[in-house]
Amino acid sequence: MRQTSRREFLRAAAGLSAFAAVVQSGDAAQTPPLRPTPSCPGSAPPTERQTEGPYFKPDSPLRASLLEPAIAGTKIVVAGMVLSTTCQPVARALIDVWHADDRGGYDNTGFRLRGHQFTDDQGRYRLETIVPGIYVGRTRHFHVKVQVSDAGSGKAATFDFVLDLGRP
Repeated sequence: MRQTSRREFLRAAAGLSAFAAVVQSGDAAQTPPLRPTPSCPGSAPPTERQTEGPYFKPDSPLRASLLEPAIAGTKIVVAGMVLSTTCQPVARALIDVWHADDRGGYDNTGFRLRGHQFTDDQGRYRLETIVPGIYVGRTRHFHVKVQVSDAGSGKAATFDFVLDLGRP
């Protein structure tokens, strides 16, 4: 399977938004074009905060795939990085994701199409899920919360264990 670049993903996501706007309003000319995400050549403004949106539930399961047996919908892989404003990767950032199913409904009793993960040492994340459905008044979208721990306020340590397995 060919890896989609960030730019291709953003272009496709903008297309999904434009498609939903056309379906809802019937006039794509009313939808302002989206600004592309900067490629982070040395510094970049932080991603703008937006309204959290409905249906957040704390304590989602740790998982990189939201796919479950017999889940309906078009599968999609969303991947990217968490970067600082100086374009440095942010390791161990918490990414919490939730979204609607293919018909636009949310699971508010369990954790279907909900989960969290941590970025790797290079600030990368990868999520397998489905394309969210449209519900009244909204285009297709993912809800994402990104948080970092305050690494500067604590200490880090490494301790290796050595076991005597009775072998010379």
